[in-house]
Amino acid sequence: LQEGEPTSARCDDLAALKSKGCPVEEIENPRGSKQVLEDREVTNRKIGAAEKLDPQDITQIQPQKLVLKLRVGKASEPQTFSLKFKRAEDYPIDLYYLMDLSYSMKDDLENVKSLGTALMLEMEK
Repeated sequence: LQEGEPTSARCDDLAALKSKGCPVEEIENPRGSKQVLEDREVTNRKIGAAEKLDPQDITQIQPQKLVLKLRVGKASEPQTFSLKFKRAEDYPIDLYYLMDLSYSMKDDLENVKSLGTALMLEMEK
């Protein structure tokens, strides 16, 4: 830093820091990363099959566990991953809603409540 320069000036992109004369070995440039910790294949099970699995042995989503390290700020970078879902036949499904419960959404709440039942009826077909 130059005299009187704010400490925020230390944060810049790689090219700008090099042009200011910062030693490359002292520049910190963390990158985002993705690490899959658990990646079991989804269960391929059909209704009426002789195979009887315990609930803990049924896998409907893959990967099951991953760690994302994200870089924040102007130099943020996206991290992508593929998610595979296969509904195990004859196995219950949990349904979760994330909703704004403020008064302005009051009329929508009634619609959402009925959607769960409609979805269940449709899936039974």
